[in-house]
Amino acid sequence: MINSKVQIDLVRLSAQYDTIFSSNNNLRDSDSFYRWIFQKLNAQPGKALVDIACGSGRLLYHASRAGLRTIGVDFSAEALRLEREVAPSSDLVLADGQCLPFPGNSIEYVASLGSLEHFVDVERGVQEMVRIMRPDGLAAIFLPNAFYLADLIWWVWRKGRSPSHGQPLERFAAFADWAELLERNGLKVCQNYKYNFMFPRSRLDWEYYRRFPHKLLYLIVSPFIPFNLSYSFLYICQKAKCPSK
Repeated sequence: MINSKVQIDLVRLSAQYDTIFSSNNNLRDSDSFYRWIFQKLNAQPGKALVDIACGSGRLLYHASRAGLRTIGVDFSAEALRLEREVAPSSDLVLADGQCLPFPGNSIEYVASLGSLEHFVDVERGVQEMVRIMRPDGLAAIFLPNAFYLADLIWWVWRKGRSPSHGQPLERFAAFADWAELLERNGLKVCQNYKYNFMFPRSRLDWEYYRRFPHKLLYLIVSPFIPFNLSYSFLYICQKAKCPSK
């Protein structure tokens, strides 16, 4: 059960994210990013996919077009309003990712893309993913690197500041630190990938880079960035098998 202090924090955070999404800063990545995530998850048609903290719903859009039953969860009503416009066939649930309203062992695919690091209780968030996943299910979890090379040069070395993604509550960690956190709370990391932005392949991609032109510079240097100094990491996970007694 979430204690009262955490509940107060969630109410405050929810209101802050309503403001963020209503200001047209909808915290999304390029369209090719969501297609890449969906490709790595290798989700099969007819199965259920839950996107936790779904934001504006671009992953759900691609999953629903591929024939999956899609469910978007967010504690921001404004985010769900945007999601309804992007992926109208998806079911929407206004809920906190730390207390998901789904039965245990019921969902084939779970996604958490750049959201877990903003939870009040990160470990509780992972445990909830594990609880709702079917034994043969998969999770796609995307998390930020504390040691992204461009941040180290621009923010730390030049300005003496820590990196920021401009959200109310943020956490960053190294690749192995995130993997250990996921596995400590019931997941097994099966595959992992680095992410350093993607070359634009569509009109929506070009619109994204037009809004954030500085990320084109990150894209240009991305082939030269080592794995452990990448912008973020994608973890494809299964439920950890319980040890035999």
